[in-house]
Amino acid sequence: MLINYNLFLRFLLLFSVFLFSFSCESDQTIVPDDGYQWPSQVRDYWPTEGWRTSSMEDHNIDPVKMDLADKFAENDALARALLVVKDGYIVFENYYGDGGVNKSTNLWSVTKSFSSALVGILMDQNTIESTNLLMSELMPEYPEFNEITLHHVLTMTTGLSWAESGPLWVDWVLSDDWVASALARGQINKPGSKFFYSSGNSHFLTALVDSKADKSGDLIAKEHLFDPMGIPFHPLDEPIIYNSWNDYIMPLEQSWRKDPNGIETASFSLYLTARDMAKFGFLYLNRGRWDNQNLVSESWVKTSTSDHVKNVYGRYSYGYQWYLTLIGGYPSFLASGYGGQIIGVVPSLDLVVVLKYEAGNPVHPETGTDHDDMGLFEMVVESVGR
Repeated sequence: MLINYNLFLRFLLLFSVFLFSFSCESDQTIVPDDGYQWPSQVRDYWPTEGWRTSSMEDHNIDPVKMDLADKFAENDALARALLVVKDGYIVFENYYGDGGVNKSTNLWSVTKSFSSALVGILMDQNTIESTNLLMSELMPEYPEFNEITLHHVLTMTTGLSWAESGPLWVDWVLSDDWVASALARGQINKPGSKFFYSSGNSHFLTALVDSKADKSGDLIAKEHLFDPMGIPFHPLDEPIIYNSWNDYIMPLEQSWRKDPNGIETASFSLYLTARDMAKFGFLYLNRGRWDNQNLVSESWVKTSTSDHVKNVYGRYSYGYQWYLTLIGGYPSFLASGYGGQIIGVVPSLDLVVVLKYEAGNPVHPETGTDHDDMGLFEMVVESVGR
């Protein structure tokens, strides 16, 4: 798999500037002791065959404040989609630039939250018995995991020595075995002692699914998530060989890229539409329930969206590949990806917010600028009547 090195390196360097430029200042617990204020799972309908729309006024959304959010997005040349689901209905949806209702784009690190869901499905099936098991027991072909548990992997606390940019990152992507290559970096911290963001770390999750399950991760996702939710999805038969970075960023609609060994890239490169992203957020808003079945267990959803690690980038906690934060004072959880891709869930407001930004050549948002994803998320939440 060949990639234009200079373009790729420039992308990764920009990525790392964002990723590690935060200081950890708060020890605040996001989720209250009694948990989120979850909405009822009894719904007027389920959006399997498509979302129903409703007026903002019927769902206590201030149209003036939402108009401000819309104009904020419109003013950002990188914005592509803003979609708001309140009480199970789309109450606001707009697309910007070359965005569109049927535009399937790279979700980048939002993909990590889907990878976590795959692990949850195997947990629900008792294929994996506990997150406290050593990865070396779960995947004995890699004894280099040493004392790393599945819980450490899910919470980014493996202690893995990692560079999320530069030549070392490129070497990992170009390696024949992404698991072995990541583990070969060794550890700089004791497992469980420190949060450190790593795409290599997350890739252990889909590698585990590939190792333990009787089918590939994308087929599990199709059978247990996408088909039941009515999300069109096209599994790849085999990995795609890339000759340049431009080849890599070409859209791969409604599919999921694989590493050289045919393992889904757990950290990035799931391609879905904004409405599909909203369905995944709605699934977690409903504690894993979809219509008359549980696609993911309620216990997994609650565990995944709990404060496992605090002091992350100054305002977040971290769960099982989900960020937790306060939005407008409300405990919320979100899947977050490079460039500002977001699936944001605010349980106490029965709210899902989806943001899409330019994904082919993304630019990371900056707080207080025109390109501010979390600022836009907060504007949407501020529009919801108290």
